[in-house]
Amino acid sequence: METNTSDERPQAQLHSTSRTDVPPWMVEYIPPPEPEVLLPPLLACLPTAFVSTRPPPALLPLLSPILRQRVQLLSSVAASPSDSWLRLLSWSDEKAERVSRLLDGVVFEPHPASGEIEVPEDLSITYKRLDEETLRSKLSLPEYQLNVLYVWCSNDADSGGPGWRIAELEPCEGPDDNDTTWSETVSEANIQARERIIDDALRDAEADRLQVGQKDGDEDEDDYWAQYDNTPGRTPYSKTPVSRMHHPTSGVSEDAYFSQYADVQPAMDNHDPSENTAEAGESSLNGDIFAKIMQQARESRDAAPRDPSLPQNNEHADLVSMMINHPRPSSASSGSAVAKLEQEAENRSTSEIAIKQHIGSSIKSLYRLAKTTGMPRAEFQNLIRTEIDLLSLSDDD
Repeated sequence: METNTSDERPQAQLHSTSRTDVPPWMVEYIPPPEPEVLLPPLLACLPTAFVSTRPPPALLPLLSPILRQRVQLLSSVAASPSDSWLRLLSWSDEKAERVSRLLDGVVFEPHPASGEIEVPEDLSITYKRLDEETLRSKLSLPEYQLNVLYVWCSNDADSGGPGWRIAELEPCEGPDDNDTTWSETVSEANIQARERIIDDALRDAEADRLQVGQKDGDEDEDDYWAQYDNTPGRTPYSKTPVSRMHHPTSGVSEDAYFSQYADVQPAMDNHDPSENTAEAGESSLNGDIFAKIMQQARESRDAAPRDPSLPQNNEHADLVSMMINHPRPSSASSGSAVAKLEQEAENRSTSEIAIKQHIGSSIKSLYRLAKTTGMPRAEFQNLIRTEIDLLSLSDDD
């Protein structure tokens, strides 16, 4: 029968997978940090930050993967020799400045016998779980007024497997010193994290409920105002005389009541017999006034006795006739001459436009023909001008 050796830790019982109601991070065994193992290598590397811009090789395995990558990249592109890699161990400029002032001039003396830097006993160690994968521990060094924050790395092959790695370096008087979320043990940190997760879930559920209630209230208000859309848009009609009368009483017969509708004016009837209009009289507009004047003049002339010895004077009648008749050409020959001249002018303008269009299209065709043969445009223009100049010779002939 096999037995466990004294140096073996019973971790198999703590990593049970049969419990489905407990998160894995609450049953994982994480050893507490050992200050006498973690702090001396860090304290030995800190004085070199004031003489070199590059961190010593022994420092990089002590850092967490993300902080290690930050120090490697930013220290390799230091702008000046005064840029210390010590400032890269803090994630804020204010903390980095204060840490640099605290460590400036500090000398960590090694022990004369062991040659290692002594670490004070009874250091304060607290824990805080941020999420399912992040567990931090804080080691306070009141002698140097520093806090070293470590993070548990379960899978860090570059630094030799799981272990505590440096996450940040901060001054003791930082705001995290008054943080009550840090616990004395890992189990307390896990319980507090679980309670915080439950509280956050309840708070989120309450916020969602309030948001839904507010949304329902807004919808109720919208429904109230939307009722105005259901109101009929037409103007209420005026009551008829019958509707304004009292309902038939027992003393009035039914026939007498309904006979009152004969006096009601229909709403769609444009003619209201109650409105009496004056009868239309004779119009004062006489469209045949000129014809009547001519008729009266002709009748008076015919009725007057005539003297055969006197010449007849028809000028007045002819003048009146010319005033009334529509103006027209005085003779048929004059009207036809004007129409003939207008027709000739129209024909001439039409022929001129056609000739000009033909000349323009002919020149365009000649230019396209010359362009296909490779003749430049300037040469074509000179040729056209030469031909135009030669037209004067043909005109003389």
